[in-house]
Amino acid sequence: MTNQETARKDRRSRRGLVQTSSALAAAGALIAASLVAAGGAAGAPAPVGAAAVDRESTPWGSPAGKVPLTDVDMDLTYTNPINLPSMEVDSNPGALAPTDEGIADVSARMLQILEKPEWTSADGRTLSGLSKAGFAGPGGNFSGIGENAFRTAADFSALNVDGTIYLYASGGLGNEVNSRVVWSTTDYLTWTPHEMNVGLTAPSVVQVGDKFYMGGNWTPFYVADSPTGPWTELGWPRHLNGRTLSAGDVQFFLDTDGRLYLVYNLGAPIMGVELDPTDPTKVLSEPVVLFDFDPAQEWQHIGENKQGFTHGYMEGGQMFKVGDTYYVQVVAGGSEHTGYSAGVMSSQSPLGEYSLPEGQVNPIGYGPQSNYPSALYPNAGHGSFVVDDAGNIIFFYTYVIAHETGFERRLGMDTCEVGPTGALSCELSNTPQLAPGHEVDGRRDIGLYNVSTLTSAYWTSSYAPGRTPYYAADRSLATWWAPAEDDEDPTYISGFGNPFYISAAQINWKEIGHEYTKDNAVQYTLEYRDIESNSWQPLVDRSENTTPYTADYVTFDRVLTHAVRLKITGTTEDVPVGVAELNIFGENHTLVAEKGMIPSDVDEVSVDVQAQTRCLAGRAYLAVRALNTDEAPASIELTTAYGSRHFEEIAVGKNAFHTFSTRQDALEAGTVTVSAAIGDRSSTAEAAYEAVSCG
Repeated sequence: MTNQETARKDRRSRRGLVQTSSALAAAGALIAASLVAAGGAAGAPAPVGAAAVDRESTPWGSPAGKVPLTDVDMDLTYTNPINLPSMEVDSNPGALAPTDEGIADVSARMLQILEKPEWTSADGRTLSGLSKAGFAGPGGNFSGIGENAFRTAADFSALNVDGTIYLYASGGLGNEVNSRVVWSTTDYLTWTPHEMNVGLTAPSVVQVGDKFYMGGNWTPFYVADSPTGPWTELGWPRHLNGRTLSAGDVQFFLDTDGRLYLVYNLGAPIMGVELDPTDPTKVLSEPVVLFDFDPAQEWQHIGENKQGFTHGYMEGGQMFKVGDTYYVQVVAGGSEHTGYSAGVMSSQSPLGEYSLPEGQVNPIGYGPQSNYPSALYPNAGHGSFVVDDAGNIIFFYTYVIAHETGFERRLGMDTCEVGPTGALSCELSNTPQLAPGHEVDGRRDIGLYNVSTLTSAYWTSSYAPGRTPYYAADRSLATWWAPAEDDEDPTYISGFGNPFYISAAQINWKEIGHEYTKDNAVQYTLEYRDIESNSWQPLVDRSENTTPYTADYVTFDRVLTHAVRLKITGTTEDVPVGVAELNIFGENHTLVAEKGMIPSDVDEVSVDVQAQTRCLAGRAYLAVRALNTDEAPASIELTTAYGSRHFEEIAVGKNAFHTFSTRQDALEAGTVTVSAAIGDRSSTAEAAYEAVSCG
């Protein structure tokens, strides 16, 4: 047997035969939901199907390599962190204590807690603060030198108002007045800032009829006639016994039956009450525990490495609804840590007992839903779930940079899915994705990699002491490259260590000093090294830019190159600027395929077919999935007695997926047929599904 024959035989054995199954995976696929309500958006339309999870495993258990989509409109893509304009600036210049006197002092209160026979999570929180004695000034939580001011937004709360998403957030917690900006979008690509007359920490807004109500950390409630105000004080909410309800991290939830609820607490346990929708200051029920700290769950631990069993500083509770199931999202880990993370539990009643849905993986974005090894930002903290008018379930979340004072934070956004068992999954992303509402063959991830991090290939015109060019490519937003003070033409060249087709870039800016405002905009040009002419050619010209972005995401026509050159031409407020991370997105799968390194010499096309019946609102639905387990993109057709669906270029490790409406209340057992083709190769497979009665 020749070496080529041996290689072909090995490839056939690795692929395996065409496989069929009658059950869908318990988590990761959204079959359907009769109604989703979140953030006070009642009456939203039902999602009756959604894209399958983008990253699948190969038959050998490891993640499949991403195959780029073809003919993608890059103008419909985004990447995290989101391009939010006019993010607030927080400036807390400070210095360390001149001596170590009083640093790490042990207090009598610390000893008292350590001697207690039993602890609560409140004891853990207190012990944590006492353990930092002397490290920060009076009223401070963290040691902080405060070299520079910084941009920040966090604690995102989303509201759907007639198809427009409004996003409320905390701003700079060190400022006298919190951020009054709320952003709005109709396409998830363009965000418009609106200035309000009131700024709260961790604001939450709900629409009840033609009124809007807002609350925040330890504040009274406010009322307005529009989602952007002007707001007037309504009063403090009061418990049944007349006691004022003053709490942190309040979140409203308007149920589909018109009843209004409030989830609250900054620190375990997370509590819930019912409110009067005609006057939210009136509490209608006794408070109940919805979610409590569990030290056995590592994701709930405090600390950068989840090392603290004492408490999790649970916060950010939010209630939302999918079909007839209620969910409570809770955040833990500490907003100063990049291990900041969120998890969910579910219940059949809003103030009932919450437990893990079957197949649920917490924290959100961990395990099967993870984007390893492409994820740069591992945390998804305080945020909210919302459903848009197309039925997309969107998770807006906080992730932490944690350098200057511990509260430098950004916005992340990803689309989520609910599986047939009720498990909720979100694949956290930081490479270009199609915006919610846009998919190609069931995919949102367009198949690009970050090609510019840790390549060991860079050059700069200069660098300030301790701010070497390595720090603009080190996979971290906590460090940055800064040019020398006397550099009049700051230039950064990033080499990829390989030729790639590139089509997008994201520049995470680092403004230096304390003398800039939220209106400061960075101006620059971006070029690529044309391989054929061996010369620099233009990609992006923003030398006249006046939009103040912190993370500038730009797209361009695809080019083949091995390096890009960034030139900083200035800022609108004439302040120095560096680069925290220069991310270039591209792929060389196409190049490798063109050069014959990805073989396609097997007669049959290998696919894994699955089918399942399900009841939704008294109707029977048939869900069919075909996973491409071959070694090249495949054309796949799903055929049932209730219609067919054709998909072109389903990438390796990706799915052709569709939910067929039968318009019946019962189905007998049957089979579906799936045809797959790659070039001149083809195969046909069948999968059985069980009978179902939905009456």
